[in-house]
Amino acid sequence: MKALRLMLMLVLSCTLPLSAQADESALKAALLYRFVQFSQWSVNAPSAHLYCVAGDAKVFAALQATLQQNGEHSKLLSRVTDAKKCTILYVSDSLAKEPQWHPLLRQSGLLTVVEGAELFRKGAHFGLITEPNRISFRVNLTLAREQGFHLSAQMLKLAKEIH
Repeated sequence: MKALRLMLMLVLSCTLPLSAQADESALKAALLYRFVQFSQWSVNAPSAHLYCVAGDAKVFAALQATLQQNGEHSKLLSRVTDAKKCTILYVSDSLAKEPQWHPLLRQSGLLTVVEGAELFRKGAHFGLITEPNRISFRVNLTLAREQGFHLSAQMLKLAKEIH
């Protein structure tokens, strides 16, 4: 039942127009949180997650509000070296062009969510796509499997693209 409620929340957050959402940043934070809920680490599963957000203070603030309710933690990154203990990494579109962030995409045990297509093509697990009146996402299922992640079939059904 809990999985069904989580899936319903993910569906609604993906399909409601942005004008009906409180804020675009809150929607991105909700998607980031839900991606983790529907992903499993098959190797070296972390006992606790550290959500890291790079380049978007609004997404960080929205995510932190959600995580505090659940006793989880997040960190706003300003440098690549700050990402050492992260288990989930969100990289904004503004940082996608900076090459120092690219190697993090291949870091073992790190689930990656990026904004825009540039970093997604370089090897992120999830890519957020901002469209008129909504946000959708794409999934790199091949990479996720290679890196030992299992992604829920229910979540994959909602993806705009699966690679």
